Amino acid sequence: MTTNTQHGPEPEPAAAPPDPDAEPAVPGGWSALVYGRTLQVDQWWRALPAGVDRQGPVADAVRAAVAGGNRLEAGPRFLLHRDARGVLVGAACELGRISRTMVHDRFGRPLYGFVGWYRAAAPDAADPRIPELAELTAHLADWAGPVYTEWIAPTWEAVGREEAEPRTTRPVPAPWHGAAAPSPTAAVWLPAHSAGTHLLPESDAAALWSAAAGARDRCLLATGWRRRSDAEAHRFTHLTSTDCRAYELLRPPPPPPRPAPPRPVPVVGPGPAGGPTGSDGATGGTGGAGGTEGPGDPEPSLAETFRAGRRALRRMTRGLFGSEESGTAEPPSSPGPPKPPGAGGRRYGDDPVTGRRYYGDLDEASAGPAQPPVRPAQPDGARPASTGPASTVPRPTGPTGPTGPAAPGRRAEATPFRRTRAVDPQQADLSGMFGEFDEPGPPPPAAPPAAPPAGTPPAAPSDPQRARSEAPGPGPTDDSATGEPS
Repeated sequence: MTTNTQHGPEPEPAAAPPDPDAEPAVPGGWSALVYGRTLQVDQWWRALPAGVDRQGPVADAVRAAVAGGNRLEAGPRFLLHRDARGVLVGAACELGRISRTMVHDRFGRPLYGFVGWYRAAAPDAADPRIPELAELTAHLADWAGPVYTEWIAPTWEAVGREEAEPRTTRPVPAPWHGAAAPSPTAAVWLPAHSAGTHLLPESDAAALWSAAAGARDRCLLATGWRRRSDAEAHRFTHLTSTDCRAYELLRPPPPPPRPAPPRPVPVVGPGPAGGPTGSDGATGGTGGAGGTEGPGDPEPSLAETFRAGRRALRRMTRGLFGSEESGTAEPPSSPGPPKPPGAGGRRYGDDPVTGRRYYGDLDEASAGPAQPPVRPAQPDGARPASTGPASTVPRPTGPTGPTGPAAPGRRAEATPFRRTRAVDPQQADLSGMFGEFDEPGPPPPAAPPAAPPAGTPPAAPSDPQRARSEAPGPGPTDDSATGEPS
């Protein structure tokens, strides 16, 4: 079973020195390229041609064809890469297809890799012969097996990344010799498209390979895909896949959307109402709704937040209970003279007659203390008729005026009283339950002395000196020492 691990770009270390025992370079030859990991170190490059690095277009083409070993157990994938620098021919496969040794890691999992040949472009050299796809398929194990064994053996037992560094290869004669095999029916060449990838059925792979080998245009062709979704199509110019039934031009994926800009942080706490600019004119200062807090603005303290909440609670309470009598709240922006503090609404007060605390209405028109209601004058000894429920607390009786009968021409003042709660006769003695409403009132005020009858002579003024002389003197006292009268 082939592992499916994607390997990213590896760091580019210093190139290893050439092997002095290696055979000399052959002009116009092909350099070996081997991609595969060692037994213990996760290092994948084993052999690289001179002038080819691990981050260049040749290495990118190899990694795109390997595709993390995805579905390589079903068969090899062949790669033909051509650009202005050179030509690469090779195959990605499970290494057990081309070798009997060094094909499993230390856990026994099968390894996959890539074996190919690279020829650098030369200005005066003739075009190299590229083997046909049928030749590569038939001689893959014969051509790629010895190359893999030669370049994997020196680093297979490496225990560190320094020992597993890739070796540099030199141009040697190509493993394919002789004349070229007869090519299949030539297909119409499709030049590389800048806006997509050419996808053809797998049955057209041989003809497409032959057309790419005879042309001199840039191409990156990979054949042998089982599913088109296994390949990163935007990295290739030509593809052949088994699940493709007709030619298609695969468009590149759209670019990722740009990240949204960060949203401004709203102001926390009260601040001056303003626009997006603060009081100092700088953008982003503390303002009204939608503003942002400036870098130098202090945060509100806990005490300020508490006081602001308490003021809001008071305003809400006044809005709920300020217009209880009328049932409608006064508009907040109605003009008018300011009212004195304490005017309107309800409050606790003392009854001027009984002296008890009560909770009653307060006249909104007066700023002074609450005045008791005035009732019509009643005859002496008569009790005013009550329009409210009966009460067990007796009301005081007395003259209708403060000093006696009302004078002619003046409005008599009735005894002030207030409406009390009705008490069940069975609970009349439970004064503690009803508190101030059931406590007996104070005794009525004493009546002024009656005037003497007519015709009685006025009493003579008394002489203070005579009153003192006629007053009886102190009686005999006892001596505190002897006990005898003094």
